[in-house]
Order: sequence, then C-alpha cells, then structure tokens
Amino acid sequence: MELDPHTLQKILDRIKQQMRCPQCGKSVLIDFASVRVVSDDAMLLQLKCDSCNAFIVLHASLQGMEQVKAQLKEEAVNASSTLEVSKEELMTLNAALQQSGGSFDKLFEEYGGKSEE
Repeated sequence: MELDPHTLQKILDRIKQQMRCPQCGKSVLIDFASVRVVSDDAMLLQLKCDSCNAFIVLHASLQGMEQVKAQLKEEAVNASSTLEVSKEELMTLNAALQQSGGSFDKLFEEYGGKSEE
C-alpha cells in the first residue's frame, strides 16, 4: 500500500493518541522516524520511551485505511485556492485585472505601490 505523507501523519497521530509505554505507562514519542516497515495491511514501528528507556516494537494494522484516505480527501483544502476577501475587494481586483488585460505583471506595475526613493 502506498501512503502519502498526509495519510501517514494521520495514522501516526491516531497511534500517538493511544500509545503508552507498556513498562511505565507514560506517553511515547511517535514520528516519521519511528516507522520501519510498511506493508499492504500493516506497519512496524520502533519506539523508545523517554521516561524509562524501554524499546518498543509496535505492529499497527492498517485495516480501514480506505476510510481514512476518504476522510482526508474530504478534509483537504488547498489554501492557495481559497481567497477570503469582501465582495467589494473582489470586484476591485476583478476590474483591475480587466484593465491590465489579465496580466498580473501589468497589474503589479500599476497598483504595486512601488516606493520611489
């Protein structure tokens, strides 16, 4: 199974919420470096407890990963494609782009606010 970094991070976050050291019961640090092997249906992680220095090998099942991937696709929002401006600002920008023939270079030359010293 191929995992993109976002899906892998989501899996690690879920493991981090539940993982405690079996010896001392404290929370264990889990990050990308912990992942040793990923197969179609499982993952092996090598962990170390910072409190008691215990080494832990964790076998994590990847059952239900299709639902996680689907959830991530629904949550994914490209911040560069969302613009939070008022309608007036948007209309002004649209008019300025029309005046510059759709060229951002011309737009920035005219409205760029270059300071001349």
